Amino acid sequence: MAGPSLEKWISDLGLQQVNDPDVDKPVYRLPPPDRRISLSAALEENICTSIREARERRNLSGSKLAPLLGLSEAVYARYETSVSRLKVGRLIHLCEVLGASPEELLAPLDHHLWGENQSKVDLLLACIDKLRAFDEETLQDVFSLLNRLERYVFKPVHIPPL
Repeated sequence: MAGPSLEKWISDLGLQQVNDPDVDKPVYRLPPPDRRISLSAALEENICTSIREARERRNLSGSKLAPLLGLSEAVYARYETSVSRLKVGRLIHLCEVLGASPEELLAPLDHHLWGENQSKVDLLLACIDKLRAFDEETLQDVFSLLNRLERYVFKPVHIPPL
């Protein structure tokens, strides 16, 4: 199956071409509501800040966290200072040893991926946090409720003429 053309994909998602100095080819990003797109370097700085803040919220020093990741303190410090880039596997490992959700670490990077304003982002993340605590049966009930609500929220209302 061929799928949509590249141009259609870009258009449908509302992606915008960005010339990022850290990438030698044009890249496409989803512009946030304020229209300021974070470039690679800014995203790296934000992830460093996010992991440092998550570690600090848990009152855990870098010297205590590093061995949990199988790293020396100096190597771990490179992640928090943006000298080294985190790979996805290391990010998942960080979530495990910090007891953090991926959303906690990633949501601060580009809020617009979670909602159009900070209030919605905070609410969505709080809902996700609550959902994680439910057992499978309760999650199925919540999912069924959401499906029923969706039918009413997106269903056009027909008002008969008087």
